[in-house]
Amino acid sequence: MSDQMEQQQQPIGQADVAQDVDQVNGEEKVEDQPEAVPLPPLTIRLPTPKCSRTVPKAKDSSEPRDRLTIYPQPTETMQDIKLLINDWVGAYWLGPYSLRLPFVKGDDGRGKVFTQKEDFSEIRAGERLNEWLEVQDAFAHLEEDGERVLEVVKEPYGEFTARQSVLRILELIAPTGTTANTTTTPIALQPGSTIFESVRDGVLSSGGETQYEEVEVSLPSGRKGKGGKKELVKVQRAVSNDKSHAFADWKGSEGWTSTKLGGLPFSQSPLEVLPCLKSIQISPFNPPPPHLRQLGHQLYLQVALLEGETVTIICTTRGWYVSKSNVNQFDPSPRTDNNGSNPAPTHSLIDLLHSLSPLFSERLSKLSPLSTEPPSLDPISTVAIPQAEPAYPWLTNIPKPATSAEILRTQLAFLHTGAYGADSVDAARDWNEEIQGIRELPRGSMQERVFREKMLQKVWAEFDQAAIRAVQTVSRGDIPAINPSEDPKAHMYLQSNIFITQGDSDALNAYGHLGGDAAMRISHGKDAAGVKLLNKLDVDGLYMLGHTIVDWQGKRWICQSILPGIFSNRKKEEEEEDQEANSAEDGEAQKKEDWVKVGDSPAKPSADKSVDVGEADQTDVEGENENPMMIYGIDSEKPTSVHWDKATHKLMATVGQAQKLAAHKIKDGKGVEHEFYASSEVKGLKGTDGRRYLLDAQRLSPVDIEWLEKDYEIEDAKYPHRLTMLRPELLETFWESELKRWARGVAEKAKAKQDEQASKDKAQEAGPSTTNDDKKEGQALDESSTPKEEQSPAAEAAAAHRAEEEKPVDASVIGDIKQFELKFNPDAFVDQIPSKDSTTSEDQPFLPSTITDETDPSVKAVRDASVFLRSIAIPAVVLDVLTGNTSGLMDGASLTKHLHGRGINMRYLGHLANTIKQFSAGPEGEARKETGHLAALKAIVLQEMIFRASKHILRTLISNLQPETITYAVSHFLNCLLGSSYNSSPSATFNPIGISDREEQPEYTRLTPESLRKAIIDEVKLRFRFTVDEAHFEESLKKRQLLRELAVRFGIQLAQRDYDFDRDQDSSSTEDEKDIKQSKDKKNKKNKAPAQKRLNTFEPEDILTLVPVVKSTAPTVTVAEEILEAGRNTINRGSIDLGLEFMLEGLQLYENIYSVIHPEVASVYNQYSQAIHQLARLKIQQVAAQAAANPEGAADPEQPLGLDISTALRLQRQAIIVAERTLGVYHSETAGYYFNLAMLENLEGNPQQALRYFRHVLKLWDVIHGPNHPEINTVLSNAGVVLQAINETSLALVLQKQVYDSTLSLFGDSHIQTGQVLHQLTQSHFLAGDMLAALSTSEKALDIFSARLGEEHSQTQEVKKNVELLRAVIDNVEKQKERNEQLKKDQQERLKAAKERIQLTGGGIKGRRIGSTLANGSGSGGVRIVDPATLAAAAAAAGHPIDASGQPAAASAGSAEGQGQVAEGSNIGTRGTESVEELVRFIQGQQQPSASAARRGKNALRGKRRTGAKR
Repeated sequence: MSDQMEQQQQPIGQADVAQDVDQVNGEEKVEDQPEAVPLPPLTIRLPTPKCSRTVPKAKDSSEPRDRLTIYPQPTETMQDIKLLINDWVGAYWLGPYSLRLPFVKGDDGRGKVFTQKEDFSEIRAGERLNEWLEVQDAFAHLEEDGERVLEVVKEPYGEFTARQSVLRILELIAPTGTTANTTTTPIALQPGSTIFESVRDGVLSSGGETQYEEVEVSLPSGRKGKGGKKELVKVQRAVSNDKSHAFADWKGSEGWTSTKLGGLPFSQSPLEVLPCLKSIQISPFNPPPPHLRQLGHQLYLQVALLEGETVTIICTTRGWYVSKSNVNQFDPSPRTDNNGSNPAPTHSLIDLLHSLSPLFSERLSKLSPLSTEPPSLDPISTVAIPQAEPAYPWLTNIPKPATSAEILRTQLAFLHTGAYGADSVDAARDWNEEIQGIRELPRGSMQERVFREKMLQKVWAEFDQAAIRAVQTVSRGDIPAINPSEDPKAHMYLQSNIFITQGDSDALNAYGHLGGDAAMRISHGKDAAGVKLLNKLDVDGLYMLGHTIVDWQGKRWICQSILPGIFSNRKKEEEEEDQEANSAEDGEAQKKEDWVKVGDSPAKPSADKSVDVGEADQTDVEGENENPMMIYGIDSEKPTSVHWDKATHKLMATVGQAQKLAAHKIKDGKGVEHEFYASSEVKGLKGTDGRRYLLDAQRLSPVDIEWLEKDYEIEDAKYPHRLTMLRPELLETFWESELKRWARGVAEKAKAKQDEQASKDKAQEAGPSTTNDDKKEGQALDESSTPKEEQSPAAEAAAAHRAEEEKPVDASVIGDIKQFELKFNPDAFVDQIPSKDSTTSEDQPFLPSTITDETDPSVKAVRDASVFLRSIAIPAVVLDVLTGNTSGLMDGASLTKHLHGRGINMRYLGHLANTIKQFSAGPEGEARKETGHLAALKAIVLQEMIFRASKHILRTLISNLQPETITYAVSHFLNCLLGSSYNSSPSATFNPIGISDREEQPEYTRLTPESLRKAIIDEVKLRFRFTVDEAHFEESLKKRQLLRELAVRFGIQLAQRDYDFDRDQDSSSTEDEKDIKQSKDKKNKKNKAPAQKRLNTFEPEDILTLVPVVKSTAPTVTVAEEILEAGRNTINRGSIDLGLEFMLEGLQLYENIYSVIHPEVASVYNQYSQAIHQLARLKIQQVAAQAAANPEGAADPEQPLGLDISTALRLQRQAIIVAERTLGVYHSETAGYYFNLAMLENLEGNPQQALRYFRHVLKLWDVIHGPNHPEINTVLSNAGVVLQAINETSLALVLQKQVYDSTLSLFGDSHIQTGQVLHQLTQSHFLAGDMLAALSTSEKALDIFSARLGEEHSQTQEVKKNVELLRAVIDNVEKQKERNEQLKKDQQERLKAAKERIQLTGGGIKGRRIGSTLANGSGSGGVRIVDPATLAAAAAAAGHPIDASGQPAAASAGSAEGQGQVAEGSNIGTRGTESVEELVRFIQGQQQPSASAARRGKNALRGKRRTGAKR
């Protein structure tokens, strides 16, 4: 147990052994911190419970239950120690307690003072230790070898600790993920489900359905007396398939069948847990009356025991006891025991329940932490998700019954808050103060940084959850607006100290010049992205509000923490504060020192003043009120007013440096210039708490001017808004590209200068050597470059640019990189807000930008970045897909993530589709159909454009509907979009609420399939500048996949059933159902009436609920990222062991900060496992290369690789569970994790598990993408390699043939990909013994490689050697056949001659046995000297010819064909003088073949040891 404790403590202690990673000139500098010295063991003494059943007896007597020994780190606190104690089997039952040092009497009669700290706090023996006290401080008075002991001392109860005791017992008897847990109230159905363990154990069939078997279990009947015997009950239990492996039923191309939606597994059944209590609830007699409260009464609990008794338990200050109360009458006096005495209160509620109910003890002993049996499910798959939004399945079954009776569910609020009524509810959490208070925590050391980021991630996660609940409350109309007199679209709400506004209705016309509602919606999305970026930068002294976006039921809601002072008019007070600040600068600076930190020195209060030049003497005749809190930026309500603040500007300089933003001047209404780094529209406000807050962070990036000038308006179709920004990722990519170009320029100039100097010095040999070097470099580049295909001019240009960028640069001649400067002006080309006196038109509701001078480098950089996006970034994406360097693009979500990571906005999907078309053209630019990877990419791009257009239309249709009407609208929309082939004219249903006779028919009732398609085509053309062919909807639309995308990304949960998208599909499924019905038991004559056939694909009852979609602004953790990146760089430098240690340390920090169940943690698990897999493959290749170069001195191929593959496997399995629970069971990243796990399992030597995972990956591809994707062939090929390893050569050949057929249809017969598949197929044919087929495929591969790669390429040479070897084998077989035919002919002739010779000598052999003839010779012991001619004749007659010397002539033709290959000139064996019996057995074919012939076989072609599947 102590080892487990130590293991649990490792993540906490890692903060002490971590290294700081500082960025120095672009490189990581790792500074070693002194490692914390571990303390000696710490012993914790525990009290003994009253009931003997409370703590189970230890199996080993050496493990006492009254003390616990742990090995904590020095910096762990008493609170950390208590968490460990609570989870131990010997202390789970404890009530409220404290930790104390053993009592030693001091001089004053109290406990002895051991330590007195600087803050005058004392550590005394026998007195309660502060829960935040560190272990090293608690035992600072002891020597290093002193015994460290803590005692657990019971503490009196209060109401809070009484409620905590009830919550604690609920955790024990009703753990999450079990049937006993009935108190959860999720926002949607089946949150955080996983199926990994079902996949791992093979309990899912190939079709995705769980296999069950009926077993009998004995359960107590609950009856007393004779009827109390245990009853046998039949239940279903999931069982593993009895197939030999997961691909045993695979049938090649016919084996790919789309899994029906009704049979898709989305969750595994919860653990069956027997209830420990019938019920437990807060007694209706609560709260205690004042006179009993005075006597110490804290809480009344009503518990129904399994034995049938219902008791009322009273909690007092001393503990718990059973009262004489019944359900209807309250009597607080204690119930007497069997002896007639009143027992003393029991301090622990759990201890009391053990003494009251033996069944409680029996059943609790089977649950954690008491159970000694390993859990049937991994705890990570069942525990509650603490800090991440759980994934909700898009298909789910309606729970039956819909809900269960659980009165405690409605009492959880009281248990958590202690509020009996509205008047006693505590004030809501001050989210803003919590967030900003945590941001102000110290971060000087690694431990402080880890603690600070952990608390920040926790509070952000809790804020997101509170925002979701608040939005649902507001959306239902339960909260009144704080501005009810204004337009409903402009209503603002305040709930749980969260400020909530609508994010897609520009009721105040703040975005009228940019596009109105559409611009406002995009603006809030960009604002959230900017806040997330600023949160990651984490500039000291600059604060951001808590910020979350929630999209639900067609509306976007903006949730923010409350800016201090935002609801108060403090203009006069601010002016007074400014006057006081001017008169007392030094005192104010000292006063504000705690909350203002600017760089390394405190800012002066004169700089804190909001400066608006000319504002003091301006009279606002128009009645516009200035915002008294604004101190920085342009006031959007008064565009001529520019605020500027020196301290804020200094903070923004840090942001500008990080984001490469240029300092630029902005003029106010008076013509006075002010300098800004970010856009002047980014506002700085000073709250009443003295902190500086940034708002409206959408303008942290510059404008995409090329889109506004070239794509905003085409054919009178205007883009919905003008708020088109460049992504920060693009600016980073463009900056790096320009840096490389600058470095090449500097290097070329330096080289030219060197060449000029060399020519002056007459160094003639420099020229030829340089030419040779260039030639060698070019050869090396050709050898390592991607295989060249016949490419279009666009692909050639992109490849040429890539090759130019990747040319190596001599860093020694560049000098200081700081000489390079490229910054962007975020105010360049920005449309101006029109003032009231300015004139605008409907066609141009904005004022043109005043910053357009491209002679300014920062303005030109904005233009160049916008051009770079179109001309370089988009073609680079297509080039990477074309060359196979990009993988994992399965659906629109993965495409979106990939494009955003490359800095490409989704409005460029149309440009991306056109670029794919250009790359698919012929060498002369002629149009060709897309093939291979480009065809798959274009299909995903088209699907994504249709999805996004559909999402916009659906959002418009349902945004103003009642919740019960939304189900009708969504089902009709899906029928028009996906079910038109099933019913070409679906009819909409609308049930008026009945509150008015003038209820209008909603817009969705007028929707038809034709009108929807036209609307989608128009929307795609408007938003993506691309025209979709209407035939695409019928011919190429992947309806199952589009349904999944809409459900997952729009937030819809559908009932799980087989949706029929076509009439043919419906008829086939009907026939299947008929066959199933006919095959059922014939004894059941009363067949049920067939289900009524559906009129439409979707019905309103199929739409179960709409799930909120959350966009959080919580950034990734920086401290763990730095250590993880340091680990990667260390590995790249060759220090593998140290690098892996760094990665593990960073991984543990991720777990500590995020908690384990978080998608970021799953990603890090996957990265570590991938690193282990790549290193293992690299080591295997090195061993193989050494064996080829030096066979005698090569290392043993079976020796360990020196890598912890078992840890990588464990982490990869956890990554899958976490991904399924937080991202989704059918998610692109989950599929990638499964594939990596399959590769690792194969590497570790677990082929059966690898095949299970490969089969599941194919199912994921089917659900997410569908068939016909090149990466599916990769999965099949790797599965084939694994099958070959377990000698399933015939099935492996079936898979490889399927891969070849698919590759041929996707890429054509001359593509390099086809050649590689043929090369793999050659090996499969050879292992199956089909030499001719192996030669044919190898020759085809050789033709492709020779044409594409050239004769000298290494891969061409390898295939060429295989062809030569196969030809030699086949030629040898042919020669052997010819030799055998000739030998047969000679044998017949010799046999004929022998017969004639025997007849001439008397014909005595006829009718006699050979043995009797041979026995006439002389010799002893049955050995005779046989006439060679006679022996040859007899052997030929028996079919085993030998020559005259007694040697076997040759193997038969059939034997040669069966062996596949025979070594030419081989000597099978030599026979001399033998006994007659042995000769007869040999001639009659009873002799065993030689061992050498048996060893020779089909593996001759294997030139190198196969080292596992290759992706």
